Amino acid sequence: MKVLLLVAALVVVGGGIGLVVVMKSVAGPEKQATKVEAGDCVQLTGAGKEADAVKAACDDPRTPYVVSVKGTVKGDCPEGFYSYSVATPLRGEGVGLCLGINARIGLCFDVIKTKTPPPLVDCSGARLKISEVFDKASYVNSPCKEGTEEVISYSAYGATQKFKSATICFVKP
Repeated sequence: MKVLLLVAALVVVGGGIGLVVVMKSVAGPEKQATKVEAGDCVQLTGAGKEADAVKAACDDPRTPYVVSVKGTVKGDCPEGFYSYSVATPLRGEGVGLCLGINARIGLCFDVIKTKTPPPLVDCSGARLKISEVFDKASYVNSPCKEGTEEVISYSAYGATQKFKSATICFVKP
């Protein structure tokens, strides 16, 4: 009888472990977006269910975005920020990111006034290139040089905010 109970207990425990392994397999690999924080620079990968945001060096010329706010997929981003959602099947509500443009001189884009993150483009055919960056938000008097095509200003709120305020100036390349 004891042997039968022991075998039954092992089957239940083994089945539970097997179920966990199967569920993790169905859910797929854990998304990197769950590990990023405000102030981290990111590169976006995949699309749809495969979408993810991967932490990257801010000085890497392939890193176009910085995280301003991280939360769930619900909610909108403040004006001027880009909304990006990463699904996390069977692991919770998903990750919602508000992204700003990485304030790195030399990055190029075609369009910056969108709700979703604009793709980084090769500067040879781009419409806009980051020419200057200032470490404070300027909404009234732009510090950008004459001839600037577009300006984005970001404000950081709170003393512990890792996302930094900036004014980014764009010119035609």
